[in-house]
Amino acid sequence: MRTVQSADPADDRNGYLDMLRAIALVRVVLYHVTGWIWLSLLVPAMGLMFGIAGSLMAASLDRHGPPAVLRRLRRLLLPFWAFGAIALAVLSVGWRPLPSGVAGWGELFWWVLPLRVPPVGGQSWAWAFHIGLWYVVTYLWLVLLSPVLLWLFRSRPWPSLGVATALPIGMHLAGVHTGYFVAAYLSCWLLGFAHHDRLLHRVPWRWYGCLVAGLAGTGGTWVVAAMVTGRAVDLNHIAGGTTLWSMALVAVLLRVQPQGVGRVPLGHTLRVVNARAVTIYLWHIPASLGMFLLLAPVLPYTSVAAIALRLTGVCLLTAGAVLLFGWIEDVAARRTPVLFGPWPPGSRRAHRGRHVRAGRRR
Repeated sequence: MRTVQSADPADDRNGYLDMLRAIALVRVVLYHVTGWIWLSLLVPAMGLMFGIAGSLMAASLDRHGPPAVLRRLRRLLLPFWAFGAIALAVLSVGWRPLPSGVAGWGELFWWVLPLRVPPVGGQSWAWAFHIGLWYVVTYLWLVLLSPVLLWLFRSRPWPSLGVATALPIGMHLAGVHTGYFVAAYLSCWLLGFAHHDRLLHRVPWRWYGCLVAGLAGTGGTWVVAAMVTGRAVDLNHIAGGTTLWSMALVAVLLRVQPQGVGRVPLGHTLRVVNARAVTIYLWHIPASLGMFLLLAPVLPYTSVAAIALRLTGVCLLTAGAVLLFGWIEDVAARRTPVLFGPWPPGSRRAHRGRHVRAGRRR
């Protein structure tokens, strides 16, 4: 595999890509709290998260080679296992077979290695521990495939992007649903590869603008038509349109990278959000359900007061989950576990953590 070192300074990675991922994560939380469909169209957050993850995955493969896959899996699976242990403890009360008739006990393996969405039993509220796990499954598959994908991409970059763009559309037309999410966001993952290799910056702006406009126009029309006709109410379930619309935004944001953005305000907050991204993603949906059940008897779902209270409660409950379980992401990343970190590289606490690790090695 040919090694291509990123030309992006570390500050830009820590600032710009982390800022984009934090924005995408905030959009995901807002959507699940409010149910506002237009948020999904305004910011296709999942495509953006996969694009950023693809760029970071390519950088990690260049630095560490194939062991980078194990590093990424460790950072995903350790917080996922903690979530799964709590979820199964809650769901085991009155566990019933899956709606399809397949006994849930035999499929608990998918809570260990989520190559498919794991079961949650038949409780009416169990969806809160289940509905967001497609992202974990898709991320896992893309990480596992990344060494081969990066080799193929660097061998034939533009044909690879073309095939990845056409794949979910072809699957939709052929009525194939298995592996849909992997196919839908593969192109965004490859755009992340292109960002790392600086390939996006080699295309002249006039041609780049035409390509982005074509993706946005076709994908936006497809998405709006599906929502207006009621065939789908969520961007993630609009086959074909999801890919094209997400690619347009990812292509723009990964090409337009302001200089010096690493020194943005709230830099420590961005670091904390990114260091706890998996925990925030996993726990905010159960928190949303809890606030909904608490407020439903007293306030209309769409009222301003209900939305404000739900959002406040979800933020507080998710912050509590971060305090309780966020340190697991430090362990997964082989950092010194802290409640409110990670700390900036030059801070006293960061130096203290390095001294502690050095002492342990000695």
